[in-house]
Amino acid sequence: MRLDAAEAVRDATLDEVVAELVDIRERLKAMQEAEYLLCRQIIEAMEADGSERMRTPAGIVTISKSVAYDTSILAGLREITDPADLDDIYTPEHDEVRRMPEKWDMSRGRRLIKHSAAHAGIIEDAKIYGRPKVVVTKEASSGS
Repeated sequence: MRLDAAEAVRDATLDEVVAELVDIRERLKAMQEAEYLLCRQIIEAMEADGSERMRTPAGIVTISKSVAYDTSILAGLREITDPADLDDIYTPEHDEVRRMPEKWDMSRGRRLIKHSAAHAGIIEDAKIYGRPKVVVTKEASSGS
């Protein structure tokens, strides 16, 4: 069964919808793996050519790389640079006082429900439910 629209989902049985969900998740996983392998191949080919940008019939391919810096190595710049030149570049290590919002650990706080009905009511009212997630696990085959 291939679902093409929301109406098809409404008309399908639960078993059909679950089977379709499992199939789609398997195809998504296969596509993500294929995307990763294709990207690796492109990166390796472009790096071998020493290229970060290449025009292809499908479009311009660009490899972008994020950059982080080792601060222990950058520390050497303090020794050779006038402090005025570092004004908007370097901020020395310092302590900051920040306002932190209150925090509740309700994995432990749920035991307060036992204190009174008022406690239980407040805790129930404070619950914010997230979006439901569907998890499908395959049954183990009964073997040979």
